[in-house]
Parts: sequence; structure tokens; C-alpha cells
Amino acid sequence: MMNIVKNLVSPSLYYCKCPFDMNPTRIVVHNTANDASARNEIQYMINNRNEVSYHYAIDDKEIVQGIPENRNAWHAGDGGNGIGNRQGIAIEICYSKSGGARFDAAEVLAAKFIASKLKEKGWGIDKVTKHQDYSNKYCPHRTLDKGWQRFLNMIQAELGQTTPSSPSAPSTPSGEKYSTGTPICTNTLSVNCDGTGKVYKGDWSGSIGRVIKGSKYPYRVDRNGVAIGWTNDAGIDTDPHTPVGATQSSAEAIDQILHEGSYVTSVHMKIGNQGLKKIGDDLCAYLAQLGGWFPIRLVDKVPNSDGYNDNVLHTTNAVVYVSRIRVDAVNVQKNIVKIGGVWVDPTPLTEIA
Repeated sequence: MMNIVKNLVSPSLYYCKCPFDMNPTRIVVHNTANDASARNEIQYMINNRNEVSYHYAIDDKEIVQGIPENRNAWHAGDGGNGIGNRQGIAIEICYSKSGGARFDAAEVLAAKFIASKLKEKGWGIDKVTKHQDYSNKYCPHRTLDKGWQRFLNMIQAELGQTTPSSPSAPSTPSGEKYSTGTPICTNTLSVNCDGTGKVYKGDWSGSIGRVIKGSKYPYRVDRNGVAIGWTNDAGIDTDPHTPVGATQSSAEAIDQILHEGSYVTSVHMKIGNQGLKKIGDDLCAYLAQLGGWFPIRLVDKVPNSDGYNDNVLHTTNAVVYVSRIRVDAVNVQKNIVKIGGVWVDPTPLTEIA
């Protein structure tokens, strides 16, 4: 049995931190994107009234628990009934902002803890999931950068298991042919690097904005500074040309990637300095990247982005994101989409399901 420091949230805050009973079915791994210790991360989480919570924080020295495992937590970005939020044991790995030796040690301790939890529950390695699986957020970011399969291998080593070769892994996982900044043409676009979402066939041009080695679709394709999807060596044309995608209007491109009835998430967006405005029954904030006023009930705040200990979005430093919203309609001619009943610029949005 591993030593766990318990600093559990007060039952008086269950209403915002963990309002539902939970019978966990999986583990969801996160990186904190901060450089605080596990004790400090948990203390901050249980002291505020943000609807952001997690069960454990793990640093290079200890494991600290803040939410009981029989209560849900808000961490996966998949909504009030999402299986990540409602069935996942959330684990935050600390010191991921700067990385280095402390983060590496925190990952090692996290792998040991997760392995012990799998043994305790009688689960297999398939029960270890990542935040990205539920909301397409690039989290656990540093663990993903270093290699998700590498981290799973660490857990399996703690379980005393050999790691089977992954049929979906590239034959040369660290041998990607192309690098950031390379102009490319591709006939394949995936909505994420793992290929767990929709994959489209067509003809697009752009440049490589990011490379995640070992991923099924390791190259992020950017056009005019905006990410339009992910591709791989098989999708990139060996004979570069001017593709149909390069001559399409942005509206036509959007119609290929965002579809009515699909669900989308967004990049992080900073609230404008216009303050808040009541439009109909909604209190709205100005989000320039979406093209104007947008209901704050439809966005999640990035933790700690405004220095406040509550979830009120009344500072211009607050950073928010759309976590999962259905596309109600697509207007190809005007290059806008309707989400949450509001017509917006689709540029910050990525289809996830």
C-alpha cells in the first residue's frame, strides 16, 4: 500500500467540487501546467469555489488526495455527464510547466501509484486514459511531448508486465521525415494527433506547425497561422503540388472540417477589455477570436488565469475555452458556425466527435 497524504475537500464544497457519487471505471492523467508541489496544488483546489477538481496530485516526493474516490471531479472537459468527469479518477502530475528532474521524478512516482491503483481495482492498462481522450485538450502536455506510450510502458514495468508492441505505432516512432516549418501538401487530415477522432480525405496545403513524435498523425498542419488538422507521412504527398485545398475559400475548408451535429472544443482565448454584457438571458464576455460576445455559461475558465479564487469572469486577464459544444449549423458562404445558439468565427474551434 502506498503512503497517501489526505487533505480532503470540505463536504460543504461538494456542491461545486464533487457533487455526484461515483463508481470509478478508469484513470485520467493530467499535467498541472504549473510548478507547484502536490500539497500546494491540492490546497489551492480545495480552498476555492471553481468547478475544477481532481482526486490526486503527485509530485517528486508524495501523493496527496483532495477528493474521495467515491465522488466525481471536474477535470476532463467532457461535460456534466461525460464519462471522464463522472467515472474517472483524476491524477495531476506536478512540475510540468518547467519540466526537468522534478517532473521526471513526479512521473515515476505517478507511474508507481497508477500501477498500484490498477492492481487494487483489478484493472488493466487499458483503464489508463489521458485528458486529451475526452476533450481534445493537449493534456497531459509534457507527458505527451515525451511520449504517451513511454509513460504507459513505465506503468506496465511497475506491474511487472512486458510491453507488447503497439500495432498502431509507427515503425520508426522517432524518425518522422518532416520538421516544423516545412511546407507540405496532404490528402489526409485528422482532428487530433492520435487518430481517435474523425479523419478526413481531401487535398490541403499548409506548413507543419508542430511535430509530436510517435503519434499516429504526428504533424500539425497550419494554414495562415491557424491549425487545420493533423497528418502523417502516408498522407503527405511525395510530389508537392498546388492542391485543391490551397485554392479553396476558408468557408469551404471549414465545411470539410466542422460539420453540423459534431462537437467542438476551442483553443484558449483571453477575454477582451469590454467587461461583461447582458444579452437576453445570458451574461456574455467579449471573445475576439470567436468574433464577439459569447455566453460565459458556455466556456470553462483556465485555472489560475485571472488570479482569483472563484469562477467569476470579470477581469480582462481571464483565459477561457470552449470544452465541448455541439455545432448547430454551418454557414459556408459567411464562414461562420452556430454553437450554443450563437454564430461565431470557427477558426478557434476543432471538431472532436
